[in-house]
Amino acid sequence: MAFFEKIFKKGKENKRFIDPLTGVYTRDYLNELEKEFLKKNFAVILLDIDNFSTINNYYGKHIGDLLLTDIVKIIKTSLREEDTIVRIGGDEFLILIEKDGKNPALSYGIGERIIQKLDLANFNIEGNKIKLTASAGIYLDANREANLTEAIEKADKALLFAKQKGKNRIEIFKDNIISGLNKKLTDIKEAIEDGRVVCFYQPIFNIETFKAVKYESLVRLLTKDRKVISPGMFLNQIVNTTVYKELTKRVIEYNLKVLKQKNIQVSINLLPSEIIDRDFINFLTSLNSSFKERVTIELLESENVADYSILRSNINTLRESGYKIALDDFGSGFSNLMHVVELKFDYIKIDGSIVRKIDKDPISYSLVKVIKGFTSEINMDVVAEFISSEEIFNRIKEIGIKYGQGNFFKEAIPADLIR
Repeated sequence: MAFFEKIFKKGKENKRFIDPLTGVYTRDYLNELEKEFLKKNFAVILLDIDNFSTINNYYGKHIGDLLLTDIVKIIKTSLREEDTIVRIGGDEFLILIEKDGKNPALSYGIGERIIQKLDLANFNIEGNKIKLTASAGIYLDANREANLTEAIEKADKALLFAKQKGKNRIEIFKDNIISGLNKKLTDIKEAIEDGRVVCFYQPIFNIETFKAVKYESLVRLLTKDRKVISPGMFLNQIVNTTVYKELTKRVIEYNLKVLKQKNIQVSINLLPSEIIDRDFINFLTSLNSSFKERVTIELLESENVADYSILRSNINTLRESGYKIALDDFGSGFSNLMHVVELKFDYIKIDGSIVRKIDKDPISYSLVKVIKGFTSEINMDVVAEFISSEEIFNRIKEIGIKYGQGNFFKEAIPADLIR
């Protein structure tokens, strides 16, 4: 009789070991597994459904529960009789794979197959087709650990790495990668907790008058000796984590203070995943009206959007609350001209990777020209960012774009230098 089959017979005797919603084991069952952990050779997978909180926030927990039952059914189709699954959180699952000495790649293959099946699945909610993805971390050598808890911790670190690399993937725990990742995360969290979050401000200019019409708020961290760390050194490490959400709130708080001192208009970058987070929307709409009336939220296009209906609804809520809404990095991510029209952005910013080549690359020049024509047709302003030279500036002006941003005009500066 298989190891987990024996334990299952024992587990059935105690209802608290079985999750009533999904029929898999509960977190309470981990103690039972712990007793037998060292007797078997396992790979440990920790799997988390990407952005699942947005489903519960928008459609309600009842719909979320229905989805979870379907998700578990899909996961089980990739598991064998000797494997097991434990629901250890709302949308987080622990999967123990009994390793096959003849096929050492089998465990990873099972995890990868689960991720792929979830990505290909179509879920239907109230007539809307919803795409869901999952991220997973796998620890292949759990038998090296003294107990199951330590093995789970390493799988959790690999899961975090998978989310930071863009989600919808499985990552293997490796000491050299994770140790560096942990150090960076610890340093970033410490900087946030110590209040070492600041913003620099880069003006957006009217190209004809060379007057600043708005300032983009750009986050920086300070080291303990007050040296400035640019976002390229830390943002990618914390995207899709709670640390990123905490950083965003600190940026909002910093701008609240600045706007009390400076009579300027400011734009702040937010991810689509933040915009579809109901709690975050409530936080933004609760802020004072003098702040909201002077802030433009620039929606970063570099992140995919699973459900535009939620995004559209929340954008309308923010706009009604007083915010202006813009689209940043246009041309880099989820570009869809119908969505640009439907979401009624106050302006769009052409992605810098296109603008910076406009003086040398005919295709980039033509693309910017097409974007300018499109925005003129729908009466929408456009900003060209990353204007770094006179040659690029002249090309942008030639096309007829009204607003520009970049080091050709002015570098980002601390708030106290704004005049």
